Parts: sequence; C-alpha cells; structure tokens
Amino acid sequence: MKILYPVEVFYPSQAGGPANSVYWIAKNLAAEGLLPEVVASDKGLGPGTPLNEWAKVEGIRTIYVRTPNLNFPLKQTLLAIRRVRVNDIVHVSSVFYPAAFATGIVARILGKKLLWSPRGELDPIALEHSKGRKKPILALLKLLVGRYPVYHSTCDEESAYIRKVFGEGARVVRIPNYLEIPDQVQRNAADYLLFIGRIHPKKAIDNLIEAVSRSPRFMESGFELRIAGTGKPEFEAPLRDLVARLGLGSRVRFVGQVEGGEKQALLANARLMVMPSHTENFGVVVLEALAQGTPVIASRGAPWKILEDERVGIWSDNAPASLAAAIDRMLSLSESAYGEMRSRCRPLVEREFDISGNISKWLELYRSVAP
Repeated sequence: MKILYPVEVFYPSQAGGPANSVYWIAKNLAAEGLLPEVVASDKGLGPGTPLNEWAKVEGIRTIYVRTPNLNFPLKQTLLAIRRVRVNDIVHVSSVFYPAAFATGIVARILGKKLLWSPRGELDPIALEHSKGRKKPILALLKLLVGRYPVYHSTCDEESAYIRKVFGEGARVVRIPNYLEIPDQVQRNAADYLLFIGRIHPKKAIDNLIEAVSRSPRFMESGFELRIAGTGKPEFEAPLRDLVARLGLGSRVRFVGQVEGGEKQALLANARLMVMPSHTENFGVVVLEALAQGTPVIASRGAPWKILEDERVGIWSDNAPASLAAAIDRMLSLSESAYGEMRSRCRPLVEREFDISGNISKWLELYRSVAP
C-alpha cells in the first residue's frame, strides 16, 4: 500500500507539530511494510539537508522541495500532484497550506482514496485568524471535496468542528496523536516553569505571563518562567512589553527555539510545563513533558482531562486568575507529593500514547479506506 503525504513541514524540521506527528506515523508504517512517501517544503530545515532530490528518511521515501514562498509553494504543489496517481491513498495534514489542499482536491477529482487531518485548523478560534484568506479556501473545499474524504480528528471536540464545516454526514475517525517516546534524560531539577511552543495569539502566552504575576507562590519564590519557541515579531513584541509593564523582567526569559537534546533537558528540568492555549486539538508537547516526568498544567481549550484523572497535572480554565490558582496549587505540593506525581507521568505516556504500541489503529484506518 502506497501512501502520499503532501506536508508543509517534516522531520527533522521542528517548525510545526505535524513535522513529528506525520514522521512518527510514516516511520512505523514503513516498519510494517507499507510504502509512505512524503513531499515536504524546506521550512525549518538546517543548511545541510539535501533539497529537490528523493531520499530515504527512516524507510520513508522523502523529498524536501526548496520553497522560497510558503504562500505560493508552486514547485512542491506540482510535484505532489504528479505523485497522486502512483499512490493508493493521499493523506493530507492541513486545510490551508496550498500544496496540501491542492493535492487533496486533485485526489478527489481523480477518485483517489483520501484521508484528511485538519490538525486543529478548523477550530472556530483558529478560523478567525486570517479569516479573509481562509474563507474562500473553505468554500472551495466544501464545493470540490465535501464529505468525500475520511476525516481524522484527534479528539471529540475536533470531530465536532469537522462536522460543523463539512456537515453531520462527514465521516470522521478519532485517533489521538501518538509519539515516539524519547529516552528519559538525567534530570537536573531547576526552579522554572516552562512554556514551549509556537509564539502565537492562540497560545495565550499573555494569560500565562499575567498569571505568574498574580501567583503568590511564584512571586514569593525564586522561580522564573521560561518561554521557549519563536513566532512573528508582531506576536512576540507585545509579550515582551507585557513582561516589562508587569515588572517581570528578571522573572520571565524568552529562550528561543529549542530542539533535540536541549529540548528534552529543558522539559525534564522544569518544575512543571504549562500549555495555556485558548484552543488546541491535541498538544504533543504535553506528552513530551510527561515523558520526561514533568507534570503539566493544560488549559480546558485542549483535550487533557486525563491529567487530573491520572493525577499528573491540572486541567484548568486559561483565564489568568485560574492559571495563577493552578500554579499556586502545583508549587504548594510537598516534595513527596510532587515526587509521586512525577512518578506517574512517564508510565501514562508509555501505556496510552506510544506510537509503536498503537500503530495498529492507523493500519486499520488505512486498510479501511484502501482501494
């Protein structure tokens, strides 16, 4: 079975969640004897990565296409479209990236089997950003693609968003994001809270900054907040201004993009990781933190009730006052209670979210839509 993935980002790029999510799926499918093929842009790749030539990446036939303008990825789009005919299934992992949705439309026209993962892009809050650009694309997709694909969601909320856009009759299969569990690094505990991810308004980093300023436990301690990630200057500048206005210049650090071992160490050494987003269809970084034994505070805009069910963190409203209360609660834990919480984190990930132990669910889905 041959499966085509036209994606904006792909491992080793770390410029977006699908870079790893699609990689982990494709890698494990290749190990099962399937033939995944990836056509990706060069977004987020280092200078040593070969471009415009096919190569094998962990058994995955892959090409990274030089893409000067991601709004008009013409070369990547044409190449992906040409590969539609020779693959059995096309799996699209974006609604609005041009190379992805154009390939999906061509797959529909040619009658190819089509699987579509919106990756949170149909969330009503996400649709408000760049609304003028997204609205005509959605109209085109509803007209030309509609209910033809099998849609993939990562949570019940995303299933509802998909049906709201494409109709109640849309076929939706829910499979959470799984990950390739990283080795657990040696922890050197440090006094900081961590946000790690893209700097974007939907991430509600401003709420988190205000929350630490309202948290007595944080303000009376020697803890700091570290913000890891990058974003557009117009998104980052207001956050730095907010830090200055609240007098938190010595308590909040912007540490930039972190990857690989540095990222794993940053997750492992944190007292806790906070994901305060207004909305998330999943949030793999939650699993990455738990895999390093680090408890998590996640907003109720993300599907992480399991944090409280399994006693590995807090599922909180993301208003600053609510986040401040959650931070106070976590920083008030005794060392023994905190240690017990840490001891439950990684086993949860190993039990419920390991891609190698759950690849059968993806195999079943692909086989169910295969010609």
